[in-house]
Amino acid sequence: MKWLTKLIDKIVGTYYEPPKKPKVIRVGDLEYKTKKELETIGRKIGLELDRRLSKQKLINKIKFRVKNKR
Repeated sequence: MKWLTKLIDKIVGTYYEPPKKPKVIRVGDLEYKTKKELETIGRKIGLELDRRLSKQKLINKIKFRVKNKR
């Protein structure tokens, strides 16, 4: 029955979708990310990273930026 309600709401335009909560990224989870994902995370915090660097150096730059941002 929900699918019918959603369909009608989409057609009429009254369906309200709640805003999504931002994802929290832990420092320990950075080691499981790819270099491309690390670059994206860096951009979100205002840091431009070079993927030619090693993965550990990218992680260290992100950690340093987060610690100094507080």
